[in-house]
Amino acid sequence: MKLYEIKLPAKIYCKVSDGSTFVICDHLDGMYSYCSTEKDPEGKTPFHLSVSTPLRMRDDGYEIDNSV
Repeated sequence: MKLYEIKLPAKIYCKVSDGSTFVICDHLDGMYSYCSTEKDPEGKTPFHLSVSTPLRMRDDGYEIDNSV
């Protein structure tokens, strides 16, 4: 599935440069999403994923599907 197909907000597991293990994707904004990281929940430094990012389900959220 793609990011644009899931219900938001959603937890998405991925490695982030600030050391976070997941982001919370709040909403879509055109071709990208607006996310905050685990270590920056207020979104002072937003994180953006493409709306076409491939995802697969995980226990309490999603993870980026690198097998695609």
